[in-house]
Amino acid sequence: MTEMRTPLDVRSAIPVKQLVIERTLKASSERVFDAFTDPAQITQWWWPNGFSCPAAEVDLRVGGTYRIAMAWPGSVPADQQFSHHMGGEYYEIDRPRRLVMSGRAVNDEQGELFATLIELTLEACEGGTRLTVRQAYFEPMPPTEALSGAEQGWSEQLDKLERLLAAEGGA
Repeated sequence: MTEMRTPLDVRSAIPVKQLVIERTLKASSERVFDAFTDPAQITQWWWPNGFSCPAAEVDLRVGGTYRIAMAWPGSVPADQQFSHHMGGEYYEIDRPRRLVMSGRAVNDEQGELFATLIELTLEACEGGTRLTVRQAYFEPMPPTEALSGAEQGWSEQLDKLERLLAAEGGA
């Protein structure tokens, strides 16, 4: 039997690496913030290409938690939709300007695989909202393939988010 890891306190841990992604989205800050916090919207765009989000749960309050299920074709039966997920706690909520939360990769067999701290900053700008995503990584680090694909993964997710926002008219 695999040993379960104790969850990392990302608020006091020292980051080993940080990823920064910036993108201008053609939507209001409120609209973008809601896309990051509304389960119905999260299921439409979260995860990079090749993966889907069959379910999301959000308790949007400081100290509240979230879970974002992960699926890839033919992999996870519906009754086990959260067996592989990302989840975490909300540390700061300042709608529509800022959202700070942990990001914990979890599976049923091993528990928490790794943890990150995710900071979203949204600023109104000409043409929409300037989104800055800062993701800090700690020991134990994610597997090499997950870490090396993080920037591409965020880029693909944000492409999906842009399509969702465009389909809904941005505003």
